Amino acid sequence: MKTTGMLIDGLAATEMVDSSGEVLEVKGCDISDWEEGKGVLNYEHKTPEEGGSGIEIVGKVVFCKKLYSRADCENDRMREYWDRVKVPAIYIIARLYDGAGHAGAQALAAMIRDHVANGEKILVRYSIEGSTLATEGNRLTSTVAKRCALTLKPCNRTCDSGILLDPNAPAGFSK
Repeated sequence: MKTTGMLIDGLAATEMVDSSGEVLEVKGCDISDWEEGKGVLNYEHKTPEEGGSGIEIVGKVVFCKKLYSRADCENDRMREYWDRVKVPAIYIIARLYDGAGHAGAQALAAMIRDHVANGEKILVRYSIEGSTLATEGNRLTSTVAKRCALTLKPCNRTCDSGILLDPNAPAGFSK
């Protein structure tokens, strides 16, 4: 796959209890914006609506798929994430804007790259953003995914990330 920026993947949401005590039901989550190429990544939930300048948008979702069972996984990478949680989840692939010279995306790519190069768990992970349309107790039964934040403190600690491709890796780092 050709890309201008770092390609990262992972679980943007899972049906595990988050630190707010809530559970997002994957079946009831509308991911159509992401499927249509309108899903963007921001850093730490910063948005242009808060008076931003564009620096807060660091990438975009280029692929997404709901996983309800291991049988839904199309490749080893998806199976690896499924095997970690074994509950319904939303798997994504996202492209950072580091290759286009976006300073915020370059900083995130450097953090991710450094964790991998040092054999550490990647601390830059995902937090889904959108609207809640219906709940039943602590379960978010109908939601709309709009954005995905890259964050160092995800509410859902099972939302891990990884690197697929790193075409802009400096000398000494794996592409």
